[in-house]
Amino acid sequence: MRETVKLIEVARELPVSRKDVQMFLLLLLCGVLAYLISLADPALEPLFLALAFGIIAGNLQKDEEKRRMAEKFIPVLLPVGITLYGVNINIPYLGEFHPEVVAVTLISASLIFLSVFWISSRLKLSNQMSLLLACGSGICGVSAIAIISPLIKPKKEEFSAAIMIITAVGLTGAIIYPSIAHFTDMSPEKFAVLSGATLHQTGIVKISSQLFGVEEKALAIKGIRIAMIALIVLVLSILYSESRFYVPWYIVSFLGVALFSSTYLPSGIVQSLRPLATVMFATTLAAIGYTVSLGKVQRVGVRPLVAAYAGWIVGVVFIMLAIGSGVV
Repeated sequence: MRETVKLIEVARELPVSRKDVQMFLLLLLCGVLAYLISLADPALEPLFLALAFGIIAGNLQKDEEKRRMAEKFIPVLLPVGITLYGVNINIPYLGEFHPEVVAVTLISASLIFLSVFWISSRLKLSNQMSLLLACGSGICGVSAIAIISPLIKPKKEEFSAAIMIITAVGLTGAIIYPSIAHFTDMSPEKFAVLSGATLHQTGIVKISSQLFGVEEKALAIKGIRIAMIALIVLVLSILYSESRFYVPWYIVSFLGVALFSSTYLPSGIVQSLRPLATVMFATTLAAIGYTVSLGKVQRVGVRPLVAAYAGWIVGVVFIMLAIGSGVV
């Protein structure tokens, strides 16, 4: 209830001058362009692109007044974007998978999550940065980072750096996985497990698995990891809430939309809603990016990159051992 009142108050206080309208249209343009580019190349995550476009626009203009204007939109765009983005989260029916595939996928995701978080902590990264990297690596890439950020409240430069790092690691996997499959004489079905269980972003999984004709299976396996976001956001909501056991309304609505769209809505309606949801959330990321100083992002350093790569390698090694031993 408190956050609903706050959202209404923020919406009422939003300025309606010509400059503010121009700013919103600029942010919306970033979101739309990011979505359209992702259609041409699914490996390019629209949320990452929108954030990058926002950072570029904000740092080219270097206008503090415009940055403050962009920041005013975030409290309204963020909860709306998160809620709508629930239609992009498909909660799979686990009965359609072989039990060993489900088990291996969940263990791999957990190992990546725990490894990245532990290594990040050992490298003395902040708790927020460690969680961003762990969730982005183990669950669903940029989407997970964007969804949990309002809960753990990281610095904007940490948020931006985490998205860039996760995207870089995922693209690395897409580049080298075909060579791994070739030299190990891996079957297409096993390659689907490798890509679906370890690659960070859905678009990257799609591009990588298309080479072997197992796109649907790889995306289904990836869906097991994506569904874990429901548990993560509930746990983080409780751990990081100002009041004990208080879950923000937009997290509840996000989970409700994800469950309802996965279970009850016809697939045609879900498919028609996903572009709108993606553009709205991408516009939110553009607004955040616009307020970020590129210099501060650069100062984050290489330690987060080391943690993300190391944790990902742990997951890849586990999957390769599972494949090699015949478990999957």
